[in-house]
Amino acid sequence: MSRRTPKRLRAPATAAMACALAAAACPVFAAAQEENGAAQPMQVEFRTGLTVGSHSGSAAALDIAPSLSFDLAVRRQMWRRVALFAGYYRTAFGCEEGYCADQNIGVTGNHAAVGAEWGSGGPWLRLGLLAGIANAGTDGDASSFGVGVLGAGGLRIGSGRLQFLPGVSYRWMSANTASESDQVIALAMEVGLAYRIGGG
Repeated sequence: MSRRTPKRLRAPATAAMACALAAAACPVFAAAQEENGAAQPMQVEFRTGLTVGSHSGSAAALDIAPSLSFDLAVRRQMWRRVALFAGYYRTAFGCEEGYCADQNIGVTGNHAAVGAEWGSGGPWLRLGLLAGIANAGTDGDASSFGVGVLGAGGLRIGSGRLQFLPGVSYRWMSANTASESDQVIALAMEVGLAYRIGGG
């Protein structure tokens, strides 16, 4: 009998893990701020955008069949130009070429994310680690739990409590199954909002 998490429970389980990471990160962020003597407010961020990508198991290369992805994260400025973040990332794009032809297959990923960001206003760059599930919507083997990497960049517009966050992102995710060693790559153009909680 397979010990894999049932497919319908994977996204909620990953979201719960992301929430736990974010909750655990909050006191760590606060402690680091106290050590640096510069209490900075925390931000809650939401981003969404059109995503295209490739799934190595489909032999489709980069498939231009966009779908909406989104992420929800908490971020805190730790030093003058460095911030830390933790959150939940949902990745989705279509697959219409290679083995996906005429099958209306979608590729999805549900991941917890942690990482660091450079920038306190204006341009920003973000690098992080992903942990979760990524797979194509087929009846074959379900993907196992895996890790990935996140890279993103953009602009932080505004200096008040609410900021506008246009940007782009790159995600590489493991999509291994019992029979294959697969990977998923996703590229997205995103827009988002950051809301400051705490502080003046």
